[in-house]
Amino acid sequence: MTTRLQGDDRVASGATTTDFVLPAEPQPVDSQGREAHRAAAARRREARRRLAELRDHATAAVMRRVLTTLVSLFLGVAVFQLVAPKFDQHIDAAWHDRHAGAILVGACAALAVFVALTIASASAAGIELLHRLGVRSTPENRAVLAAGSWFGAAALGVHFSAAAFSPVPGGQWVVAVVLGGGLALAVFCLHRVAVHDHAYRTFNLAAMTLAAGAIASMSLTGTGPWWALNFSTLGTTDDAAAFSFNAGAVLSGLAMVLLARTLTNGLAAPRFGASQAGIRMLRICIVLLGLCLAGVGLVPIDTATDVHNAFALGAAVCFAVPAICLRLLVRGAPRQLIVLSIVFVAVEVVAMVLYDGLHVFSLTVFEIVAFSLIFIWLIALTVMSREPGAIKAKATDAADATLAALHAAQHRVARGAKVLRVELPAILAEERPPDGTELEHRRNARRIPS
Repeated sequence: MTTRLQGDDRVASGATTTDFVLPAEPQPVDSQGREAHRAAAARRREARRRLAELRDHATAAVMRRVLTTLVSLFLGVAVFQLVAPKFDQHIDAAWHDRHAGAILVGACAALAVFVALTIASASAAGIELLHRLGVRSTPENRAVLAAGSWFGAAALGVHFSAAAFSPVPGGQWVVAVVLGGGLALAVFCLHRVAVHDHAYRTFNLAAMTLAAGAIASMSLTGTGPWWALNFSTLGTTDDAAAFSFNAGAVLSGLAMVLLARTLTNGLAAPRFGASQAGIRMLRICIVLLGLCLAGVGLVPIDTATDVHNAFALGAAVCFAVPAICLRLLVRGAPRQLIVLSIVFVAVEVVAMVLYDGLHVFSLTVFEIVAFSLIFIWLIALTVMSREPGAIKAKATDAADATLAALHAAQHRVARGAKVLRVELPAILAEERPPDGTELEHRRNARRIPS
């Protein structure tokens, strides 16, 4: 018999010539090494995700403070321009001959707006600090503060462009009530449910910065009926009015750039099945959109008209492309968000036709429609992509953690009490002084026999 061993080695015997092969030993598989590698990679990804989240939160917190201050200053200037004529002082675009009373009213208005927006956009830590100071805050009253700020901004904007609304029945008052009331109602309903989302709170201030800068410019400009031309006319006077408009556009655009990752974090969740390339393309479009908006402020229309118009057109394209291609970029995007995106693009196209083709309204109206759609779409992109109930759930995370800790402590105390009830009698029995018989038995047990 010939025995075939591993490695083709043979051993001969005199019995038979039958060959058989011994089973090969299994090769060692470094499964533990691969598992450790995968676990390490997962930990690195989680660490990067948490680091990015902390960075986004820190960036948003700083931005909220800066934007709140700027919005307050812009609206304070507008209120000052509103009340200054009441003091019988000469009013023009320069900074002189101002009555102290008007300055005081403007400063008080700026302070009131600052406090209202600080509370409305405060983080969980800020709300906890307010509660320790005795100021009770709820999502409802924070929504009221945000809605009131938007109503005041809309009313001021209508006031400083009142001549544009002369053909409307009722004039500026009706427009202010309808426009401001509708805007305030929409902000209230949205802010009440999304107030715990830091991306929404920050971007809401970015949108208000653009609006407040334009309103301050309206109150200061000496260009006359600028609304018959376009919004960009506000940035062409090389004075405080132009600075307010251009600064508002630049800062809101930069805020959009810095918030591009935060605004799309919801759509990047695994449940939407988005690829990294799709999310990256969406973020690139938002970054380019913010840069184009900043370019509109950096290059006034009277400085380089073609460049300014290119930035404005680029902003429209950077909004339309991701809105139309949202289903391709994010396969599982919410159906409502996809429909809303297509509707917004259709409205912008219709507005373009009505302005450029049929000359139904001026470029100013088209710009209002276009930029309003852009900011509303980005807010919808943020809010509608969140996990259902996740936004409200964030408000109760701390409470849930506290209750869990209390339950755990109660469980430990109960277990300790149970153990104490079982072991205490035995402990007491061991510690009880023995009587005379027990003492004698112990002495006998310790006695060593001779």
